[in-house]
This record gives sequence, C-alpha cells and structure tokens, in this order.
Amino acid sequence: MSEIIKSQIEHFKKEINKLFKKEVKDDRAFDYLILNIIFDVAMRDTDDYVTDGSNDGGIDCLYYDDEEAKLILCQCKYEETLQYEAIISEFDKMYSTVQNFKRANTGFYNSRLKKTLQNAMDRLPEEGVDNIEYRLYTIAPLDISTALKKINNATHSFASDTVSLFNIDDIESEINSKLEKINVVAYEKIKIDRANHVLNYESTNNTGIMCNVRSSSLIHLYNKYAKHGLFDLNIRRYIRNKLVDSGIKKTLDKDRENFWFLNNGIIIACESFGVDGDTIWLQNFSIVNGGQTTTLIGEYKGSNKEEFSIPCKIVSTKKQDPYANFFTEIAEATNSQKPIYPRDLKSNAPEMLNLARQLQGEGIYLEIKRGVKAFSGCRCAIKNDELAQLILSFAYQRPGTSRSGKKTIFESNDLYARIFKEKYFSDANKKGFILDIIDLFNRFRVIDKKYREGQLLGEAQFEILKNGQQVIFALLGVVYRLANGDITAVELKNKPDDLKAVSPTLATFLSNYKNDDLDKKLQDLVGIIIEVVAEAYSIAYENKLTTSVSNFLKTDQKYYDSIVKFFAARLSFRTGEEIKQAMDIFKRK
Repeated sequence: MSEIIKSQIEHFKKEINKLFKKEVKDDRAFDYLILNIIFDVAMRDTDDYVTDGSNDGGIDCLYYDDEEAKLILCQCKYEETLQYEAIISEFDKMYSTVQNFKRANTGFYNSRLKKTLQNAMDRLPEEGVDNIEYRLYTIAPLDISTALKKINNATHSFASDTVSLFNIDDIESEINSKLEKINVVAYEKIKIDRANHVLNYESTNNTGIMCNVRSSSLIHLYNKYAKHGLFDLNIRRYIRNKLVDSGIKKTLDKDRENFWFLNNGIIIACESFGVDGDTIWLQNFSIVNGGQTTTLIGEYKGSNKEEFSIPCKIVSTKKQDPYANFFTEIAEATNSQKPIYPRDLKSNAPEMLNLARQLQGEGIYLEIKRGVKAFSGCRCAIKNDELAQLILSFAYQRPGTSRSGKKTIFESNDLYARIFKEKYFSDANKKGFILDIIDLFNRFRVIDKKYREGQLLGEAQFEILKNGQQVIFALLGVVYRLANGDITAVELKNKPDDLKAVSPTLATFLSNYKNDDLDKKLQDLVGIIIEVVAEAYSIAYENKLTTSVSNFLKTDQKYYDSIVKFFAARLSFRTGEEIKQAMDIFKRK
C-alpha cells in the first residue's frame, strides 16, 4: 500500500482521538481523510458528516455543497482490491438508501445516518431534489475508464451520470496537493491551428501568448498526463456540474465549429515555451485553468471526431520560483471550474459596486467577486450573499427563502432591489442600520464559535446552531421589532403572519447602546433563541410534523406557523422576562 496514505491514516487516527476522544480503525479514519482532504471540511467538523457503521445504507460519509445545492454521498473502500461488480452493488445500495429515505422507510438504518442524511436531503431545494451525486473512493489501483464502461453497460437502478469513481492515484494527488508538493509535466509539444498564429504579450517579469490549440493535441496531453501533473497547478480538480458539462458535451456533439466562440478555453502555466511554426513546446507546465474543458474533451465518447480549436493562453514567469505566487494568482483569478452563480452576474452592477465602495470607506470589505482578497486594513469582511441573507432574515422576516433559496435573492428583481438598491448611505438612519447589521453578523460569528467550542449546548440545540443561523437572525429581528414597539407580544401571538406586513424600519440600533455588556446580552439572546427553536423542533418532531432540523427550518411558512407562534407563546413566561433584560441593545433612538 501507498506510504503516503498509510502515514496520513495514522495522522488522522491521532487527530480523531485528540478531537473526539475515540479510537478508530484504519477504514474509519479513511472516511475522515476523505472529508478533510477532498472536501476541505475542517477537522473539528468531520465527525458530523461520518455515517459509517452497521446499517449505514452503503453511505460512509456525506457532504452538502452549499454553493451548488448538491448532496454528495460517499462510499469509502479502504481495500486494495475491488471488483467491478462490487462497485455497481455499492452505488445501487446508496441509491436504494436515498429512495427509502424519500419514502420515509428508514427504520432499519443506524441513528447517525437517519439524522445526518435526512438533514442533508431536507436541505436540497425543491427544484433540485434529485441533485445528488454518488461517489466511491478506494485505495485500490482501479482502472476508472474500464470501471465506468462496465457501469454504463450494466443494469442498475441509479443513473450512470450521477456516479463518480476515485482511485488511489486520485487520492494521493489530493494529499500531495494539500502537502504543497507540486508535480508538473516536464516537456511536451502541442499543435496550434496554423503556423505562427499567436499573439505575444510581455511585461517586466512575465511573458505569454494567445493561440488556438488543436483538439487532437489537447486529447493527446490528457491521455498521457491527466494523472501525472497536467492539472497539479490548478486550484481544484474537475468537479462534475451537470449544467456546464451538458453544454460542453452538446457543443462537442453538434457544434464543434463554434466551440471556440462558446468556451472560455484553457490557460497553461509553464517555466518556458517556444513557438516553431504550428508547434509550441512547453517545459515544466500544467493547466491552471480549463480542467473541466480538458477533461470533457479528453473523455468524450460520442461519435463526432471532427477536429476543432480551443482558445489557449500560455504564460511563463521570469522569476526564479515559477510555481509560487504568480501561477497561484492566475489559478485563483481565472479558474472557471466553479460554475457561474447568480451572485456573480451582479458583481459589476452599479449598485453593488457603489455599496462596496461605500462600505470600504467604513473599513468594511464587501466581497462582490469571488476570489478577490479583502483590502489591507479592513476591520471586517462579509460576502454579498451573506449580507443579503442577513437582511432578508432580520429585516424582511424570510429566513426560509434566505436559507434554502440563496440564489433566489439575486434572481428575484423584487428581493434584489429591496436589499441592494436601497440607498443606505443617502440617509443617516439607513447607513447606521447597514453598519449595525454587519456588526451584528460579526459579533454573532464570535458567539457561534464560543458555543461550538465550549460544548455549552445540548444535542438538539447544537443542531439548531449549525443549521439555523437564518432563523436565529430572523428572531433577533423579531426582538428588534418588539424592543421598538413595531409589534407587540400580543399581536405577535395572535397573528404571527403580521410580521410579513410590518415594513422594517431601517435605523441605527447596536451602536446606540453604550454600556460594556453588549456582547454578553447578545450572547444571552442568541442562547434563548436557540433554546426556544430547539424546543419547538422537538415538539414538531415528536408529533411527526417534521423529519429533520433542516426540514423544520426550510420554509418561511414553517417559520411563521411553528417557530414564531411558539416563540410568541414563550414570551408570556420566564423567557419573555429574560428577553426583556437584553433587548435594549436593539433600541433605536
């Protein structure tokens, strides 16, 4: 077996023992390795995603990709041999488990799987209910191409395009990447569309060309070096995305002559290069952007063999260490394997740029473009989608939409306008509100960390903290309204839906409070809210009104029907008195 994987397994066993106070065998440590190395889950959080054990439905661990609203289910085989039939059987088993959960036929699965998988499935938006990917990771030297052919030709219950396989080479490559050991292709030649058809550019430290590489040449590179340095300078490996993949495949099938117009192309970083007619030689190189395009072209199985051209930028640096900052910056700035999200399409909108500039003047970095670092000296940072979720929950009382439909905020003209076309800096009160709401967000981050690391919450309360940030902000917004008389406790109890009709008053609040116990009072309020929501969830779950924490927190209507109503009822008891003790931090002038 690989010494790399052996040493990493030993490392993870020690980390698991240190963090979770338990000893695990090698095969279980492999689950934690996959979560940390492949999905970049923080080690302290990995235990929440491991479902391995008896009656686990073939699912050893899982990961929910929030950006793509996609659930990834993993079978981790810590075995050096693996039969193709067994692979198909494992995928069938995972698929069957998902179908059983959809039918609420879950009695024979272990409790950890029932909680973790149900919670993750309930996070899927309604329109993406089948956005589930099944993966198998193995330390066997599996021939991926042959295995996928076997799967395509076999009879099984799952759809072939929903599964992915990763062998020991893939895993080792990811480990090496984590350990910052970069492999590149030493030397190779590529063909371009015609002799000397390149555009040169040069600066003091760097040089490069634009050209059109032939598809046959790119396939040649992929076949020889896909697992031997071709992508090692890239910031991520190819990640399946149905929408993008299907678009590229459709072009490969039916419209190759227009591929050049429809695709962003690839970027190759190298130590040096040279042009010789229709040939370009490359030394110590790797593809830093375009792994998805290259992979789909290299693995194309259709009947269209017509050659076509792909836009290609080749860059080299004159610095001594070519694999350091320059190529990393290129990969971060240009990598397009991440799909375009609705928030990206608004990154250059005038109102977004204006808000970012105005907040910068207050020392706040608003991230409106992914991959762009915060300016030097900023006192806090927040992403534009985080800000949108925060305002939608706190001010407009729509935590379900905020949590489950993040992209809806940027696609809905009404929601987007309410949040980002508000002229905050043209009015002192509104300016105070936007600054205070961001301050609230950053103070909550500190509180969240204290609760997570201090083991101060029960199991149900901890689940609310992990999954219910938007509901917590919404109920803080209710306290804000109660503190300022926008709504009374009686009105809230009798007609919780009236919260929708009460237009939010955007004004300074936190910064009005001058005593030094603000953080304590805010932490007390957050603790009370978590306790109340956890109690409401437990009652709903016992009465079979919900299937999981995610399901309970998923929609705005459930928020009003269950959570707000229960919260309002608790105001008549000790909870109400405790809230009154702390709500003055939300008072407007």
